[in-house]
Amino acid sequence: MRSTDPLNPTYLLIDKIAAIPYHYTMFSKLTTRTKRLYVQIAATIFTFSYFLAPVLKYLPCPTLTCYACPLSVFACPIGTLQHFVIIGIFPFFLLGILFLIGALVGRWACGYLCPFGLFQDILAKIRRKKFDPPSWLGWGRYVSLFGVAIIIPALTHEPWFSKLCPVGTLEAGIPIVLTALIKVKVLGRFATELSMLGWLFWLKIFLLALTIAAAVYIKRPFCRYICPLGGIFGMFSRVSLLQIKVDQYETSEKVDCKKLCPVDMDITKDPVSADCIRCLQCTKCPGVKLEKPIKLSKKEI
Repeated sequence: MRSTDPLNPTYLLIDKIAAIPYHYTMFSKLTTRTKRLYVQIAATIFTFSYFLAPVLKYLPCPTLTCYACPLSVFACPIGTLQHFVIIGIFPFFLLGILFLIGALVGRWACGYLCPFGLFQDILAKIRRKKFDPPSWLGWGRYVSLFGVAIIIPALTHEPWFSKLCPVGTLEAGIPIVLTALIKVKVLGRFATELSMLGWLFWLKIFLLALTIAAAVYIKRPFCRYICPLGGIFGMFSRVSLLQIKVDQYETSEKVDCKKLCPVDMDITKDPVSADCIRCLQCTKCPGVKLEKPIKLSKKEI
């Protein structure tokens, strides 16, 4: 077979590599919103790619993803944190990874990599009047982190945040129960999972339904008011390398930056807010731009 044969694997590989600059150019022409959507979809597919689970299952995910999900590749960082709290061992490796991510990009992973964040973004597309709850509800993230994910597990020796987490219900609880029902109703096999159904499962379903309903009327309510991982990354918003710069002299009252924001915040008022998920959609506003982490002087250039 000749090397120029279009069915030749080597030829196909060279053709794909040669097309990379073209695809990159086309991608760079997309809007920030569209780029972010593509990255979110790719991250979701990778997170639930299943076949990589034997290799990466013990690594903490940079987003809130349930360890018990049948397709999940990574370990849940908050579930892992609760595990170490319960057994009384300080999680050096886990916190080292989370602190490194926070120090580099802040809550960027919340805006670009989180599957449940993408789910909430989709729900926000439903045309309903949006409500903007008071900003002090954002402290709920730290109540979830220190209260539900650390103090209560330390006292009860049970991972209560994971037990109630709507992310786990959507990604693990419902798929596991549906799989068990298929085994029983379709295949005629016994499924032990159904014997574990009880009040806790239905409470989890209620909390998930409440979260979904809230996401229709409030932009990303779980991320803004409940997610403990967002609380961890939010602590680094003022010091992370990835920063949003606002020039107050160039901003315009004619442009409502808040409408562009997936968490309904006005970046011009507080560009280092812990609520900001670094989606960069606000960079379309006058006077708002991504600040370079390393500033070079003209002499260095």
